[in-house]
Amino acid sequence: MNNSIKKILFLGPKGTYSQFATEKFKEKLGLCQEFEPVSTITKIIDIIDTDHKLAAILPIENSIEGIVRATLDGLFSAKNNVKIQAQTQILIQNCLISYSKKEEITHIISHPQPLSQCQNYISANFSKDIVLEGASSTAAATISLKEKGKGWASIGNEYCAKMLGIPILDKNINDNKDNQTRFVLVSRADFNFTNKTRTSLVFSTKQEPGALVKALEVFKKYNLNLIYIESRPSKRVLGEYNFFVDIDKSLEELNEALIDLDKVTQYYKILGSYPVV
Repeated sequence: MNNSIKKILFLGPKGTYSQFATEKFKEKLGLCQEFEPVSTITKIIDIIDTDHKLAAILPIENSIEGIVRATLDGLFSAKNNVKIQAQTQILIQNCLISYSKKEEITHIISHPQPLSQCQNYISANFSKDIVLEGASSTAAATISLKEKGKGWASIGNEYCAKMLGIPILDKNINDNKDNQTRFVLVSRADFNFTNKTRTSLVFSTKQEPGALVKALEVFKKYNLNLIYIESRPSKRVLGEYNFFVDIDKSLEELNEALIDLDKVTQYYKILGSYPVV
């Protein structure tokens, strides 16, 4: 455990699923630092990139909506060595929250992902004239109901609704009931956790035919299982991509493979070797 970390940031406001994730990390890893909500992922990464005494808990992937681009791009573009220290998963169970009765609701506000994840429920329970409005987070959407007035509802989590004292009209309204989000603990300083079973890295291929195949053949040669692979634009040249991968091995188990990967790529960067809790 790294005692030099003084504070851990999470995507706020209070009552978000990111705060749920902080509770799980605290339980599983024994974290005892102060936790503080921050409004955006980009702002969080900028803060921890400049202060080695801070860490952060961030969403990185949803099982329905896919990758959280701000987190992935932020980890890659951080000027200092910000790395993933641990990972966990949270089951997402969205609720319809409102001071109004369901038949009175004309507007629903939430983060764009829950709005997308509950489309079947919205279609089955409301008319085609229902107005959907985006918010920075489910918690921010639910908090806004205190000002929105009659006819407004939010899609958010049960904990936030209870924390604010706002009635829950329906629970677990996700179209897909097995909806989970991966969260990562990130920092510049190493937490020195044991039982590191996963490694994340990013690489860029050479601009030549078969370049990606050559990189993937390295993983096949060493019998490495790619749990996850995602391409993102390099933001340098049109048509140039970075490839993010998760491997179910510790960094120490990848030494020989990384030597070969270095030979067939433009570069690679380790984003972290860490436990899954």
